[in-house]
Formats: sequence, structure tokens, C-alpha cells
Amino acid sequence: MAEIRRDPLRGHWTIIASDRAKRPSDFSSQTQPSERKQACPFCPGNERLTPNEVTAVRPQGDAANSSGWTVRVVPNKYPAVREDAGGRVETGGLFERV
Repeated sequence: MAEIRRDPLRGHWTIIASDRAKRPSDFSSQTQPSERKQACPFCPGNERLTPNEVTAVRPQGDAANSSGWTVRVVPNKYPAVREDAGGRVETGGLFERV
């Protein structure tokens, strides 16, 4: 799980997300990857390839999770932080932590 730390010298908050260090592409493969012919999940018209949108900028009256958007936000597959993670600030040691 990610940790949010406050820099004691500058006061800036920083996300430390050690779980995000490894990705599927970091592991070696015995076979050569085949040429990708899949559609881009982030391109207009391919909304069915992503999770349901969190929010989008689109013409008024257009249905959610449909094409026609200008900006579309979908959940991250490898999130650094989560909404349900809590928010209590812990003190002690060198850093304040959330």
C-alpha cells in the first residue's frame, strides 16, 4: 500500500508507492511477444475495453461510457492511492505519514 509522507525540511507531501515498482512488463518472457493487433482501450469508440468511467467531459445529454467525450477518466489498473485508504496523519520518527 502507498504511503504519503511529509518532507520535514520543505513541507511537501510525497507519495511513496512501493507496490507500483513492478509491472507485468518487468518480468522476462520465454517467447517473443506477438505483434499487437488489439484496439487501443483509451481511444474514442473503444470505451467497452475499459472499466466504467469515473467522470467525463462530453456534450450534455450523451450517455456515460459512450464515445463523443473530450476528456474521460477511468480507474487506474495500478493505483498509487485509493479513496478508501483512510486519512489519519501519524506522527513520530522523521516523517509525518498518512
